[in-house]
Amino acid sequence: MEKGHFIRSKSDLMHFLKTESEYYGIKSWRMPLLAVSENQILWKHAALLRKTEYHTNTGNTLLSVFYRARLRRLQRKYCLRIPINVFDCGLRIKHLAPVSANSKARVGKNCTMHVYAGIVAGGTNDFSPQLGDDIVLGMGSIVLGNVTLADGIVVGANALVNKSFPEKNITVAGVPAKQISGKGSESWKKDSREEQNKIIESTT
Repeated sequence: MEKGHFIRSKSDLMHFLKTESEYYGIKSWRMPLLAVSENQILWKHAALLRKTEYHTNTGNTLLSVFYRARLRRLQRKYCLRIPINVFDCGLRIKHLAPVSANSKARVGKNCTMHVYAGIVAGGTNDFSPQLGDDIVLGMGSIVLGNVTLADGIVVGANALVNKSFPEKNITVAGVPAKQISGKGSESWKKDSREEQNKIIESTT
């Protein structure tokens, strides 16, 4: 796909749906009729987002309007302000809480957003962030304006990123953000799995 990360075919749509259903622990890529748990609701949001993108990008006006209306209703209910055609495959919203992105931002594959994370335009212009693959946005973090983040960057909780970071696989934090570690998202994911395993082992 082109640099817009847009879904432009049925095969694109199926790839997105199958990938993201696994992220939420959902066995079927089909959208649930009844979404009750947090993961089910987040998966329903993901499915509506991707179907809206598909029908919009392929020119199916009627279905585009139908899915967009359903998407907006769900987003308003849970404060999930995620525009279409911003995130490449693999967007994962960690919890059912407010997150936001500017419609002109572009984000690569496998982005993880924690609660209250935001990707927003600058206050004096319309420039929006451009993020690489495997980005992790910590709780309350903000990526602001005309900045670029390389692949594998972890943004710490409550950080304000207002400048570009071209080096891959690092952690940035603070206000304004600066590099605090040479470890990126792969280390973060590994550490998270180890912590989860410790919790599981302690309860068995």
